[in-house]
Amino acid sequence: MNKNPDCKLSIVIVSYNSAGYLRDCLLSLKKYAPLIDEKYEVIVVDNASSDNSAEMVKKEFSWARLIKNQKNLGFSAANNIAIKNSSSDYILLINSDCEVYDDSVRNLVSFLELQNDAGIAGPKIINSDGSVQLSCRRFPSFFDAGMHSILVNIFPDNPFSRRYKLADIYRDEPFAVDWVSGSCMLIKRAALNDTGLLDEKYFMYVEDTDLCYRMWKKGWKVFYNPYSRVLHHIGGSTGTSRTSASVMMQKSVLYFFWKNYKKSWRIVLFPLLLSVLGLRILLTFIKNLLK
Repeated sequence: MNKNPDCKLSIVIVSYNSAGYLRDCLLSLKKYAPLIDEKYEVIVVDNASSDNSAEMVKKEFSWARLIKNQKNLGFSAANNIAIKNSSSDYILLINSDCEVYDDSVRNLVSFLELQNDAGIAGPKIINSDGSVQLSCRRFPSFFDAGMHSILVNIFPDNPFSRRYKLADIYRDEPFAVDWVSGSCMLIKRAALNDTGLLDEKYFMYVEDTDLCYRMWKKGWKVFYNPYSRVLHHIGGSTGTSRTSASVMMQKSVLYFFWKNYKKSWRIVLFPLLLSVLGLRILLTFIKNLLK
C-alpha cells in the first residue's frame, strides 16, 4: 500500500465483525470533515471479519484505504500496520463503534498542535445513553487495581474505582492525565517515533494505558480535551462475549504490571494480583449468568 505523503492526519479504524457500527463511523467521518483546508486519510484495517465488513467498505466507502488481514491479529498489531503505512503528522486511532460530531477531530488536532510537549490527546467520550464515559484515568497501582477488580462488579461506586477512574475530578476544561482511552486518541507522530508503536503483545485492552505510560516516561504529556466529543457504543467493536472480554482484559492487566514493574519491589505482589484478577473473571462470569 502506498503512503500519502501530503496527509496531515491519518484516521485509523480497526474492524472485526462490526459492519453496522463501522458503517456509522465512516458515515460520521464523511458528514463531519475531520479537517477543512488540509489533507487527511481514513484507513480501515479489517481483522479477517466474517460479516462482509471489508466488502461493505469497498462498495460504500471507496474513499477509505482498506487493509485486509488474513487473520485476526488483534487491536495493537492491526493499528501498527496502518501506522506503518502512513506518514502523516498526526494519527487518530478510533474504534469502529465510535461516531464523531462536528469539529470533534479538528478540535483535537488544533489542541495537540498548540501543546508542544504533548504526545497524545483524548476527547470527551459520550456513551450510547448520553452519559459521559470516564475515559481518562490514573495509572493503576497494585492496590487500587486489586480493590477495583474485586469490588467493581459488587459495588461499582466504591472509592478505589472512583479514584482510579478520576470520577471526582472536574473535567470541563482540558488537563494533563495519566492515560486516555484508546477507543479514540490522537497521537503526534513525533512522539510515537520517540516511544515506539503499540505493544503487540497486547491482543486487546490496556495497550492504550501502556502507550500513555511510555509517553510520560519519554517526557511527552497526555491530555484530556473535553472540547472534543465522540460517541462510543461500548463493546460494539470487540465481537466477543463479556466473559471472554474479561479474560482478555485481565491477561492484559497482568502483562502491563509484569512489563512495567518487574524490576520494582512491587513485583512481590504479583501472585496476589494474579489471584485477584482471576476472581474478577469469576465474578464477571457469575454476574452474566444471573442476568
